Amino acid sequence: MKRCPECRRDYTDETLNFCLDDGSALLDGPASMDEPATAVLEFSAFGNLSDERTKVFGGVSSESSIHNQNSIAVLPFVNVSPDPENEFFCDGLAEELLNALSKIEKLKVAARTSAFSFKGKNASVGEIGEKLGVKKVLEGSVRRSGQKLRISVQLVNASDGFRLWSESYDREMEDIFQLQDEITLSVIDALKVELLGAAKEVVLRRYTDDAEAYELYLKGRYHHYNYTADGWKRAVEFFEMALARQPDYAPAYAGMASSLGCLSFFGFLPAERSIPQGRSAAIRALKYDPDLAEAHLSLALITFFFDWDRENAEKEFKLAIALDPNNAGAMSFYAIYLGSEERFDEAVEWSRRSLEIDPLSPLISMNVGWTYFSAGLFDQARGEIQKMIDIEPEFYGAYWLSGAIHLSQGKYDEAVSDLEKAVEHGGRQIVLSDLGSAYGLVGEIDKAREILDQLSENRERDYAPAICIARVYCRLGEREKAIEWLEKAFDEKNGEMIFLASEIEGAADGDPLKSLGDDPRITTILERVY
Repeated sequence: MKRCPECRRDYTDETLNFCLDDGSALLDGPASMDEPATAVLEFSAFGNLSDERTKVFGGVSSESSIHNQNSIAVLPFVNVSPDPENEFFCDGLAEELLNALSKIEKLKVAARTSAFSFKGKNASVGEIGEKLGVKKVLEGSVRRSGQKLRISVQLVNASDGFRLWSESYDREMEDIFQLQDEITLSVIDALKVELLGAAKEVVLRRYTDDAEAYELYLKGRYHHYNYTADGWKRAVEFFEMALARQPDYAPAYAGMASSLGCLSFFGFLPAERSIPQGRSAAIRALKYDPDLAEAHLSLALITFFFDWDRENAEKEFKLAIALDPNNAGAMSFYAIYLGSEERFDEAVEWSRRSLEIDPLSPLISMNVGWTYFSAGLFDQARGEIQKMIDIEPEFYGAYWLSGAIHLSQGKYDEAVSDLEKAVEHGGRQIVLSDLGSAYGLVGEIDKAREILDQLSENRERDYAPAICIARVYCRLGEREKAIEWLEKAFDEKNGEMIFLASEIEGAADGDPLKSLGDDPRITTILERVY
């Protein structure tokens, strides 16, 4: 039995955490129970960033596991409003609190993707804590009617479900920024974290006082996390609307840079159309906040995948991680960078760290699996493939990575089976090119040419990277066509060109791609990329 402390309604459903009438956190025991003491957590802000970089990057294996640190997961807030359209606001509010807590160096904060994977599920806090490797769970509810808000939040021990702190707030939308600060500071206080001076300013950094611009920004974030071409395009539109209201809104610029980068890397927009705008957005974000980790990460990805400037890419990856020590995405992409440099021990270590923070993200597992694959650690890569399937059976990335491994091993029939599943589950462009390649390698020439036609149609209607077309021509034995399209891929700055040398080197014996590296024209391209 649970009860609402406000309206006194009783609930027999033990899976409910918030009142369906007023959104208050439900009680399951006397409210006067003594709270257990929590350990005092040492905090050091990024006042001297050079010291922090030394600490983070001086030796990746020297630190103890972050599982031993104070840790928290911020779950998506439950929308108890009559209007389901307020979902974006509930998710956004929880994400903003998560981002604020993530800036605390000694606090492990489970990544958004993993924490939000429990949305709509009846998982207990004990199960959540175990799967995410955290000791505390923050959950909340939002009831919104026009400009009126009622937000209820509670912090609980993952081990026993004991409520450490809870509060309900009745405010107007115009008070949302002050309310966020209050909630953040209350959670930090309940965690026994001491914030002083610059540390407090970093955590409570406010970028806007315009509630409408803020809502537009949250809508942009909501669409960005759909991880689809339409989602990223819609996100850019909302970020632009937010910036029209507030031209110095740094996170909106950073969000735009991130969405544009995704559109280009995943083959939905050519680099010449998206990357200059994305780079400009990231630079503008850093103009207004030089310490914005997301903007540094976008610059790292642009510099690595599209400028092929490895030295400056590594600097930006390190900055992103130093500024946001809970950024699993930055860690996993830094691992991919390290793998491309054949610094495999470091790559594996940073992959491990990214999984500690974001253990339930299929995208992180895909990045980690790719890192293992590039290091020749096929068993570990297959472990991540199985994890992706367990987390999300219809995620294309698991079958694509399995197909890529089979291609490199010369197991072309198995590759066809895997890649057909990847396409069935939504894989486009890169996946299509690998499937067309596999068809060519098993002698299914008509099917390979159908893939070529599909990629060509995509390219005319919207976009398809030239390197995707080059791969299929290569596996059809049309060497001159393959080289022609690889030269176009170089001119277009296709992001995947950064992996071309390792792709050629890792191809199976007898694969036409293997011998392509002997052509002086390809040697010239590779020298210019590397």
